[in-house]
Amino acid sequence: MVKTVDIAIVGGGMAGASLALLLQKFCPQLSVALLERQPLPLPTAGTAPQLPSFDTRATAVAAGSLQIFSELGLWPRLRDYCAPIERVQVSDRGRGLGAILEADPRKRASFAGMLGAVIENAALGPVLYDALAQTDAQLLAPAQVRAVTMESGGAQLSWRAEEGGSERTLQAGLLVVADGVDSPLCHQLNIGVQRVEYRQRALITTVGLQRDHGGVAYERFTERGPMALLPLPRRDGQHRVALVWTCADEEAEQIASLEAGAFVERLQRAFGWRAGRILRAGKVHSYPLSLSLAEEQWRRGLVLVGNCAHFLHPVAGQGFNLTLRDCHALALTLARGCAAGAPPGELDLLQEYGRERRLDQQLTIGFSDRVPSLFASGSLWARGLRQAGLLGLTLAPPLRAGFVGQAAGFGL
Repeated sequence: MVKTVDIAIVGGGMAGASLALLLQKFCPQLSVALLERQPLPLPTAGTAPQLPSFDTRATAVAAGSLQIFSELGLWPRLRDYCAPIERVQVSDRGRGLGAILEADPRKRASFAGMLGAVIENAALGPVLYDALAQTDAQLLAPAQVRAVTMESGGAQLSWRAEEGGSERTLQAGLLVVADGVDSPLCHQLNIGVQRVEYRQRALITTVGLQRDHGGVAYERFTERGPMALLPLPRRDGQHRVALVWTCADEEAEQIASLEAGAFVERLQRAFGWRAGRILRAGKVHSYPLSLSLAEEQWRRGLVLVGNCAHFLHPVAGQGFNLTLRDCHALALTLARGCAAGAPPGELDLLQEYGRERRLDQQLTIGFSDRVPSLFASGSLWARGLRQAGLLGLTLAPPLRAGFVGQAAGFGL
């Protein structure tokens, strides 16, 4: 028996779950199925996620993205698990000049008055799925998608609930692929990928500080790669920040293998004392870095969102924010099409979505790709250019305001 839905989303991570919620809000008349390969035990409605005090990954969410979460009614629950970013201190290690980007103090009560917030993933996931459980969206998990066939009316998916289980079929007017880099479905659909290997790794962990971070995020550029300390909520009386430390492949392996005390000492020496004394660090996770761009993000009956569409360098924390803006725009575009009687997989509708997203993607991807190499270069030309850029941000309020607006997700 073939089951039919208007939209099938393959991939139940933050991108897929957010899109499903946005579709339920803006296109409630469309049936949505979300397929996730891993089992996803749903939390009991209203219960608080159980969070560790350390070793929890986090996501920097721009103010514009917080506004989207507010539209979905999620902010009252997320607020308890995030730390606001009120200022970003940008500096060039070993050089005196830097820049401070801060929210407008006159607008502190609104999302436009904050640069964003850092939300712990251990809380964000359960909040998204708790909200999803209260909608009409169908959650199919675990669901292993075995094959996809594109047809004139959309896509036909063959999937199994478990390895060796019976084959099931799902027909969808629009297929949204929301899985990760090296997506098996994208390979199957012959969607090419442009990739730049940075030959770097991101070391990610939670760090304890001696003093309160005060809502300040630090972006520190060194000749070996950028470093970021992002504010986290206090837990168990500890002042915590999330560390993203970009290193060359060979150096990253050596640093990640250090015992805890030696790691903290190496981190303090590399970052400096702008955030105060570093007391401890949690377990260090290491991830390879690359820029990955799908050569096609839409076809008739098909859209790509999330990491399979674009996977960015984490230097500015814009990957998930760009994805969320994509998902928001897609839901609004499909809502307009639905009101006009257009099927969700219609090519003209998806091309409209693509035109709307082109400029934001180009600016965000270009920035995330070029800034790390500029700040890592030791050449006199590069040093002069980045110092001029920091000086411009310091002395030119309109330039600084435009940069802050784009970083906060309000620039376009």
